[in-house]
Amino acid sequence: MDYREYQIQKEQEFEGRCLRCGNCCGLQDDPCVNLDKQADGRYSCNIYESRAGIQKTRSGREFKCVLIREVLHQDWPKAWNCVYRKSI
Repeated sequence: MDYREYQIQKEQEFEGRCLRCGNCCGLQDDPCVNLDKQADGRYSCNIYESRAGIQKTRSGREFKCVLIREVLHQDWPKAWNCVYRKSI
């Protein structure tokens, strides 16, 4: 396996841990307009691949969407439930 394949594999493993609870996207407070509830009850971002940057919440507030690893040290409603937070 070359380094690029290794990176892809590790990213898939990291992404696969997510419970898709929606809490890091504001579900418990003022959710992002791009957060959608799926048929299985989990949540996903409808612009996930291009999400980084300025986005809006459902109330119209602008915020900067960042990768989860950049905010793991911060608090948000129900952060204790985040599988990534539990791993650090």
